[in-house]
Amino acid sequence: MALVVFVLVMAGSGWFVYTYALGTRQQTSVPPVAGMPITEAAAVLGERGLGLGRQTQVASPTVPKYYIISQKPAAGRVVRLGRDVDVVVSMGQDFLRAPDIRGKALEEARRLLGEARFRVGSLARIPSDVPRDTVLSQDPPPGGELAGQAEVHLLLSAGNTRANALMPDLRGVGIADVERLMAPFGVALVANPVDLPDAQYDVVLAQTPPPDSLIYPDQVITYDFRPSGSLEAPSQRHQATVRHEMTYDWYGRDIRVDIVDRSGSRQTVWAKPPSFDDASRATYLAGAAIRLPVSYVQEAVLEVYVDGKLEASYRLSQGNEPVRMGTAASL
Repeated sequence: MALVVFVLVMAGSGWFVYTYALGTRQQTSVPPVAGMPITEAAAVLGERGLGLGRQTQVASPTVPKYYIISQKPAAGRVVRLGRDVDVVVSMGQDFLRAPDIRGKALEEARRLLGEARFRVGSLARIPSDVPRDTVLSQDPPPGGELAGQAEVHLLLSAGNTRANALMPDLRGVGIADVERLMAPFGVALVANPVDLPDAQYDVVLAQTPPPDSLIYPDQVITYDFRPSGSLEAPSQRHQATVRHEMTYDWYGRDIRVDIVDRSGSRQTVWAKPPSFDDASRATYLAGAAIRLPVSYVQEAVLEVYVDGKLEASYRLSQGNEPVRMGTAASL
């Protein structure tokens, strides 16, 4: 009887020693490796007695190539020694091929470009027998390689409207008078500031197209001027980069960003449909930001829509920093 009791006591003691003494020494906490190069992460994990597990590679416009975007288990988790930590690794900027949108109506072209992760760039129109706002050509051409969210510039049909006016000579005209003089022609004006030391300030120095060329409604007319700093051309274009940070995981959300110019015309400059693949789940997370370079004349408003509802607006004015105007209720 005494021998049986002794054996049971020793067995219980052995279980206690293994569980509470040896067992605790076989555990470790997972270190944070997100944001590290893959080689450094492997070394850090090895120091903790952990291995580098499955490596999922995704394109990322914000995380450098071969750096870790996320990890599983998360940092701080207590796991057994020898366990592998799976990571999502950035492959850098994604390069995509431009879709063929020739022959498409402008609105359909916008949709197709958005779905392919591109933005509509500049628009130009020429007279044509095909319906107005049909895409005649694109730059880059179909199949051309571009980074995600790059611009595709479109040449559109202006319809069968024939040129009905001669381009006036704007050279020497004050920039404050250009819009008034060109208003009857219905053209789009773009001012281009240049630095010519001997040129007169705030007058048109050169123009495209040249004087006496045939012009038509909606044609883009550009002119050069030397700015004095005291007077701004009404049609001078400004550049800005708008950054909108998302405070929630948004891979499953429908995102659309529009810019509304001073005349009220609206253009979608970025869009993302709901997506649930591994790359989207690793990229469109809380804390990630949408960064959009835009150009505008005088003033514009950039609007961010989530699932069809306005989330935020940014006012763009005279080349100043974008100003956030408001947000919708938190999601």
